[in-house]
Amino acid sequence: MKRNYHTCVLVILMSSMLLFAGCKSGDKGAPNLVEDIEVGGAEGVITSVSQIYHLFPSPSEMLSIIDITEVPFESELLHPVGEADKYMETKPRTYILGIYMTDLAYAALFGRHEATLDYLETVKGLSEEIRIDEAVDDDMIESARRNVEYLDSLYNISNEAFMNILAYCERNDRSNTVVMMAAAAFTESLYLAVNLIDDYETADIMLQHLADQKFTINNFMTFAEGIGGNDPNVQATINDLKQIKAIYDSIQQGSGEITIKTSEETDEPQPKRLIIGGGGSQSQPSLTREEFDALKTAVFELRTKIIEG
Repeated sequence: MKRNYHTCVLVILMSSMLLFAGCKSGDKGAPNLVEDIEVGGAEGVITSVSQIYHLFPSPSEMLSIIDITEVPFESELLHPVGEADKYMETKPRTYILGIYMTDLAYAALFGRHEATLDYLETVKGLSEEIRIDEAVDDDMIESARRNVEYLDSLYNISNEAFMNILAYCERNDRSNTVVMMAAAAFTESLYLAVNLIDDYETADIMLQHLADQKFTINNFMTFAEGIGGNDPNVQATINDLKQIKAIYDSIQQGSGEITIKTSEETDEPQPKRLIIGGGGSQSQPSLTREEFDALKTAVFELRTKIIEG
């Protein structure tokens, strides 16, 4: 039962990354779907979430806010694939796998064919090194090569790689691997987002997306602390995120209720997606300029620590 609880908490964590994000395979700028529900206690959360385990989002879906904002591709933001070999220990390798998973998603979302293949190959190599090689295999690489001209295929392959890793770790009691990888993927997603904001005054959508990650990091910490135990790598990951968590704790949260709705519950055409987040503007956290500056600094510091190994 404890293992299932942890899985469900992580489902909530990753689902909350979809707040106010569109989908590359769906309509641009599609409105969010929300419906008030009552969520009370862990058992209620498990009951509500267990039925949507298959909707576990990937970094591609988390970064799909890019599809709404239409920001340009900036290759210099990504961690070079040539750096992968310098990470020799388990924690740095798992961390950098999360970084590369997010960079893979970023390249795929922009249809950068060669970069997508390079990052997919790197993800495969790192997966082998930390002994989760069944998650990303040669067939996936070959499929990417055959479909490299198709944007949706790249997007789907990026999703598949992430989902396969999560499923493999779940089957093999590797929750500690999930914690480290997800923490780094989250950090890299924040890093890309804060770098894509040129002007605070005109970045309403991206700022709201960043503010909404208050829910994400709260759920992540619940999950990580629940499995931490005596695992020094998990505890180190929790400690690494504490500065970012403290900034999000200071962000004012609205008074509205948390809501969930699916595409089947609206007459408008929508991609099949589950959105977990605030039920309207009253429940949405906001991000002041000072908080944004503090968050950007903290994200830069943690990202630098991760890539330095």
